Amino acid sequence: MSNSNSKKSSVWGIVLKAIVAVATALAGVFGITSCMGR
Repeated sequence: MSNSNSKKSSVWGIVLKAIVAVATALAGVFGITSCMGR
């Protein structure tokens, strides 16, 4: 039981990191485009 639970939490950790990485990349792209647009 604890094994599957820790596996699940590690998967969620990877998912959260992926979402944060994508959000950061999108924020950087939008920031650059908005700066260049001006």
